[in-house]
Parts: sequence; structure tokens; C-alpha cells
Amino acid sequence: MKTYMLDKVLDTGTTYTAESDKAYIIRKVGTTSTSKATLEVAGADCLEILDEIARTHPTTYYLYDLLDLGDYYVVVPPDKKFGFTGSSGSKMRIVGEILELAPGEALPSPYMGRYAEQAKKYMSYLRGTYNHGTDTAWTANDENNVLSKTAEAGTKYYIVGPVYAKLENLSAVHSPGDWTLRFYLQGAPWDILSTSMGDLGVDLWKCYWNDGTNYYYKPFKPTNLPPEIEPGRSFVVSMINSSGASKSPASGTSLTATVTIGTVVELL
Repeated sequence: MKTYMLDKVLDTGTTYTAESDKAYIIRKVGTTSTSKATLEVAGADCLEILDEIARTHPTTYYLYDLLDLGDYYVVVPPDKKFGFTGSSGSKMRIVGEILELAPGEALPSPYMGRYAEQAKKYMSYLRGTYNHGTDTAWTANDENNVLSKTAEAGTKYYIVGPVYAKLENLSAVHSPGDWTLRFYLQGAPWDILSTSMGDLGVDLWKCYWNDGTNYYYKPFKPTNLPPEIEPGRSFVVSMINSSGASKSPASGTSLTATVTIGTVVELL
């Protein structure tokens, strides 16, 4: 078996076919799709991403890169069809290895094992948005849920990140410490319980900030978050005005919070 570098860009809505002696091992991905981009191999969905957590390359304001799939890489065996669907005209960049097999050589068993599993356990994301109301100020210490998910029967979610978040339409500059994210599992905060130890939650500046003129985005990987959401259990991410003062939107707009978190979905 020979191994070559894989780094290619796919077009949405196009069906590709692996050659009879070659396989793809896709370890990192990114997309320009602003809605769900779903990668399919041999008719089975095995990856769901969007540009908020997986970019094709860094830019001036979006400072992050491809999403590393880790143990949840995607295998395209020889002769299998694959492709992705996403927003109109979008692209997906795939990076990893090309395996060239000798005549009669089979794909190594670890890759066949992952291929058998990848439609049942794969990278995805959860996303939520909260609108505070047109011309409505967000008062100090007010906390509102942005993302709320209860795992469906037969489905388990693992919170692995990255975490992307932003708050749009502020009338004033967003400063460090003004806004925080708080994570809950089954109603219990994954955090301190009292402000006597500091602000509640994680500073929004960690993944979304500005220099007074431009906004910058860099999702972060969570640490020590709830490792999994079992069927029937809930996961919530809220946003808190931790600035100590009321915050208003620009005239005629609403303060709008968005949170997107990378997950692993397991179909039980």
C-alpha cells in the first residue's frame, strides 16, 4: 500500500467516485457553506458541519482553520460514491491521506471498522439563536438561553467543540468581560454558583471580539464540559450581560446572540 497526501476541494451537489484501487482517509474538513453541509459516503451521512466552526482556510477576521475530526475521521473505500450538499455554490475542503492498494490488497481493518461505524457515530454540531427584541435593552445580569437541546430517543451527543459564539447589533463596543456564556446539563450549571468567585460563565471575548472597528472570530475547544448528553437529557447554553450595565442595540435592531458547538452524534 502506498500513501499520498489528500487535499482537495469538493463542489456541493457533485457526486464523486473513488477509483478501484484508491481510498480516501479524510481527517480534516472545512466548508464555505453557511447552512448545514452534509458529507455522504455510499449513500450514508457521516459528517455535518458549517462555516461557523469549520473554515476552508483562515481569513483576516475568521482566524480559525479546518476542523480536525480526530477519531471520527471519514473513510471513502475504493469504488464508493461520495459528495456533499450545502448552501448554493458552496465548497468543502477535505484533507488527509490517499491510500493506493496493490492488486488484491484489502483496506486495512481499522479503516474498514471506522467505515462501518461512521454513519452511526460522526461529527456534527448544535446551533441556537436568541433575539432580544427590537430596540430592547439587555439589562445587567440578565441571562437568556441561546441554545437548548434535549437528546432524542436513540441518540447521544458528545460535546467536543469548537464553540463559536457572537452577539450582533450592539450600539457600543464589545469589551472583555461584558458578556459570558454559561453551559448547563440537565439544569445544573457547569460553572461556579456564585459571583463571589467572579463572573458566571465563560467570557464571550474568548471566541468573538473586536478592536473598536472590526470583529474577529476564533472558536475555542471546551474543556471539562459535560462529556455526553444521554437520550432525554438536556443541554443549554445561555448568554449573560456581565458588564454591570444595561446594553442597548443599534437603533431599529435587536441584540442577537448565536452559539454553535461541535458535537459527536452517536445513533444508539
